[in-house]
Amino acid sequence: MRVELKDFQAGAVATLANKLQSMRRRYEQDGELSSICLASPTGSGKTVMCAATIEALFFGDDDLSLMPDENAVVLWLSDSPSLNEQTSVRFSNVADKLADSILDRRHLVTITNDFGAAHDILEPRHVYFLSKDLLSKNGLLTKGSEANSGRVFWDILDRTIRDPERNLYLFIDEAHRGLGANASSERGTATIYASLIDGLDGRAAMPIVVGVSATPQRFEAAMDQRADRVRMPKVAVTPREVQESGLLKDIIELRVPEKDDPVEHQYLTMACERYALACREWGEYCAREGESPVNPLLLIQAADNASSSALAEMCDQITGLVPGLSEAMSFANVFGEHKDIAAGKYLIPYVEPEFVQDASRIRVLFAKEAVSNGWDCPRAEVIFSQRRRSDSTYIAQLVGRMVRTPLARRIESDDLLNSVACYLPQFNPESTQDVVDYLMGRKDDMGESSIGKQNIVLNPVTITAAVPKSEADYQQELKAYEENEKAIETARQAQPGYQASLAGIAIQEPLDMQGAQPSLASAVRPVDVPAPEAELAPQPATGNYVAASAPQQLATPEPSSARTEPTQPVSIVIPVPMAKPKPPTKREQSFTHQEWQGIRTAFDSIPVQRIPKKARNEFQSLVKTATLLVETGLDVNAAADVKKQFVQKLKGYIVANEDEYREAKHDVEVAETVKITLDKLNETEDQEQEEARTDAEGLRKAARDADMHFTKEFANEYRRANFKELGRPECDLRLAAAVRTQTIVDALEGWAAQCRKEYFDKVDGSGDYDYLNDAAKQRYDELARETEGKRLTKIEWPTSTSTSDDFAKYPCHIVQKEDGLCPLDLNPAEDYIVRNELAKNRTVAFYRNPSGSMSAKAFSIPYMSSVGRKALHPDFLFFVKDAAGVIRPSIVDPHGEFLGDTLAKLRGYVTYLRDYPDVFKQVLFVGDMGEGVYKVLNLLRSDVQDAVMSYSDVDCKALFYGSFANDYH
Repeated sequence: MRVELKDFQAGAVATLANKLQSMRRRYEQDGELSSICLASPTGSGKTVMCAATIEALFFGDDDLSLMPDENAVVLWLSDSPSLNEQTSVRFSNVADKLADSILDRRHLVTITNDFGAAHDILEPRHVYFLSKDLLSKNGLLTKGSEANSGRVFWDILDRTIRDPERNLYLFIDEAHRGLGANASSERGTATIYASLIDGLDGRAAMPIVVGVSATPQRFEAAMDQRADRVRMPKVAVTPREVQESGLLKDIIELRVPEKDDPVEHQYLTMACERYALACREWGEYCAREGESPVNPLLLIQAADNASSSALAEMCDQITGLVPGLSEAMSFANVFGEHKDIAAGKYLIPYVEPEFVQDASRIRVLFAKEAVSNGWDCPRAEVIFSQRRRSDSTYIAQLVGRMVRTPLARRIESDDLLNSVACYLPQFNPESTQDVVDYLMGRKDDMGESSIGKQNIVLNPVTITAAVPKSEADYQQELKAYEENEKAIETARQAQPGYQASLAGIAIQEPLDMQGAQPSLASAVRPVDVPAPEAELAPQPATGNYVAASAPQQLATPEPSSARTEPTQPVSIVIPVPMAKPKPPTKREQSFTHQEWQGIRTAFDSIPVQRIPKKARNEFQSLVKTATLLVETGLDVNAAADVKKQFVQKLKGYIVANEDEYREAKHDVEVAETVKITLDKLNETEDQEQEEARTDAEGLRKAARDADMHFTKEFANEYRRANFKELGRPECDLRLAAAVRTQTIVDALEGWAAQCRKEYFDKVDGSGDYDYLNDAAKQRYDELARETEGKRLTKIEWPTSTSTSDDFAKYPCHIVQKEDGLCPLDLNPAEDYIVRNELAKNRTVAFYRNPSGSMSAKAFSIPYMSSVGRKALHPDFLFFVKDAAGVIRPSIVDPHGEFLGDTLAKLRGYVTYLRDYPDVFKQVLFVGDMGEGVYKVLNLLRSDVQDAVMSYSDVDCKALFYGSFANDYH
C-alpha cells in the first residue's frame, strides 16, 4: 500500500481478509456459498480498506499476517460507471501492487460493452469493474452480439466460477442498493444483483459475496433470505473509531421539529444563516493557514415533485440570506432526470454527483435520492431537506454525506469547522434518534449494540507476575500470624467485661442502667480500661461505672455529690486480624528475591522510543502541557509561569526584530488604497495614494489570528499584562503585527517547543510520572510524543492478564499461572527459540512481547518503512546472567519469512542499538531457513551492523547465508 492504514482500518482489513480466506476454503471443501459485509461509516475510507483487502488477497500482507490467494479474482459491482472510475483511480492511488500509476492500472480492468470480444474468462489477480446497467436485458453484454464475438457475459462469469484455478469474489459497492427486503425472493422478479449472486438460468452461483455499506441491514436481510447461503458476521467499524482518527467531524447537529408544524421556511432561513457563517469561517481559516479554499456547499434535498417555481422560490430565499451567489453559476442539481433546470431567473444545470466536490463554482446543490446513494462530498457543510423519511437507514446514509472533514483532519482552533448542520423539518424524531445513537458510537448499526466480541479467549486462565516467596518467607509470615493471634487474645482478656465462656469475645461496654445490652462489636475497637489502683472509674457520659478488679460486676450509681474525679484510663488496642498465610506456590518459587530484583532492574532499564508526532500548534501543546502539570500536581505553577514567559519573550522578540515587525504593524494599522479619478470632460485620469487607519474593531478582528495561533491563553495574558500601559487597541495591534512577523513567530515557536521539552525532561528525571493515574499517563504520553527529540519511556511492568489454558505452557515467564507455567501461543520457530534459550544455564527468565501491540506493556523499536515510521516488536526478551552474575536483558527475535520490510526492520534495530549500545547483553535476529535450520545475526557486532546498513539488495535473505551469520543453536 502507498498509504499507511489507520489502526481501525488495518484491523478491519485483517479481519475481512482472514474471513474471506476461510470462506474460500469452505467453498473449496464442500461448496458452501457465503456472504459477508464490511459495515463502515461513510468517510471511514471504505475504498481504501477494500483496496488493502484485495491487495492482501492477491499478494498477501506480512504486517497483517495474511497469505496470498494467487487464484483470486474480484468482480467489483456498482450502479454507476463514474463511481467505478472513481474507485479504480482511488485503488491505483493507494495500492501500489494493484497499479503502478493511474496510467498503468495493470490489475484493474473496466468492463465495457465489448468486453466479451477479448475475454472468455476472468483472469486471476485482476479487479473487474462492472456497472449493473451493462447487464440489462437489452445490453450488449447479455446478447452475445457481434461486438462481443458472440460471447455472453453470464457465460464468462459461469466459466470463471467453475474453473478450479480461479476463486471469484464479488464486491458490491453501496450494497444496500438494489437489495431491498423482497428484491430477489422469487426467480421471476430477480434483479440484476440477484442474478449475479444466485446465478442466472442455472448458471453457477457466486461463491463469495462481499457487501460494502455504511448501513448493512438491507444487504444482510437479502442474504438471510437465501437458504443455501451462509451469512458470516459482518466486519464492523464503529463511528467512534473513525471519529478518533480525525477523518470525521466532531459535531453533528440535527434539527428536527418536535411537532408536525409547518417550519420549512424557518428551517431554510436557519440553514442559510449557518451556511453563510460556515463560508466566512472557512474563508478566514484557509487564508490564515495557507490552505486551499474549502468552498463550502449548501445541500438542498428537494421533494420528488418539486416544481421549477418552487425551486425558484427557494433560490430567492437563499440568495437573500447568503451573499455572493451567482444566479447563473452558483446552483446545480443532481436529480435523477439528468436535466438542466430553468427556475425563473436561476439556472440550475445538472452535474454528475462525482464531480461536485471539485466544481468549486457550485455553492448550492439540489438533490433528491442521489445524495444518499453513495455520493461523497467533504465540502458539504449544511443540509436542508424537504423530504419525508422515517427509515433510519435512509437518514443514516443522508447524514453520512455530511460528516467527512474537508481537510481530512480535525481543526483544533474552531469548533464550527469541526461540525456539520442538518435541518430536517419533515423527518421523524424517533428514527433520527437511532441515527444519533449510531453516529455517537452507542450503536454500530440500527438497534444493535456496539460492543463486539474482540479478543475472545477460550478456556481462559489468569496469569500474574511471579513475585517470589520462599519457604523462609512463609515461615516468617506464619510466625507473625501466630504472634498476632496471641496478641489479639491477650488484648481481649484485658478488656473489662471479658467472659472466657464466650470463646474469647470480651463484653467490655458498660451496661446502660435502663436495661440496654452490651455490644459485641466493641470487641474489635480500642477501649479505655481503668487503672489497676482505681476501685471505680466513672463514665461521665452515662454515669455508668466498670469495676477494674471485678470486670463482671456492675457498680450502682452514686449521687452526683458523692462522685469523685475519674482517674486517667489506659488505652488498649486490639490488633487487626491477619489472614493465615499460605505455603508458597510454584509461581512464587520460580525466582529468588535476588533474581526478581535483577529481572525488574533489567526490565526497567530498557529504553522505549515511541513513534513521535508533530505538534500542530506549539503554543497549544505548551498550554495543554502546562495545564496537565497543574491538574496532576506535577507543577502547580506551570500555567502561570509559561504565560509570564510568553509575555516577556514576545516583548523581547519584538525589539530584536524591530524592522520586520514595524512593517507588519504598519500593514495592520493602515490600509493603503489607490484613488483613481476619471475626468470624462477633459478625458484625464488621476491616481493618488490614500491611507485608512484601522479602527479598534478592525484591530480586534486582526488580532484574532494571534488568538488562534498563539492561543487565547497567551494572547489574553499579553493583553492583561499591558492593558493599563497600552490599552486594548494597542495590545491587539501589537499581537496582530507579531503574528504576521514570521521571525517572531518562529522564535516563539522555538521557545514553546524548548519549554515543553524542559518540562518533560524534568518530570522524566524526577520519577513523578510513575505516580500518575492511567488517565493522566495517557494524556502525558500523547503530549510527550509531540516533543522534539527522542522521547524515552519504559515498558509498563505486566501485572495480570488472561490467556487460553489450551496453549502450550512454558516455565520461567515473568507472568505465570499458580503452577509456575505460562500458556503461550507460539509457532514452531518461536517454540524452538524459547526451549533452546531456557535450556541455557545463563537464562533466568523471559517475556513474550505483545507483538504488533501499541500497549504500554509492549516493547517496540521504531523503523522507517516505505510508507513512513512504524514500530517493530521483538518476539522475546530474555533475562540472562553475565560473567559477573548481573542479570541483563537480551533479545532473541525469530523470523520465518523474509519480506520487503525485513531489511528496514534490521536497520531499525541497528539504529536503536547504536543509540543504546550498553543496554542489552545480546541481540539475536534469528532466521528460520526451513527444514530445522536456523541462522542468526548478532546485531551487537559492529561489523554486522555495518553490513546491515550498507546492504542494498531488496531480498535480505542472503545476509543469513553470508559470513556475518552463524548457525543458531
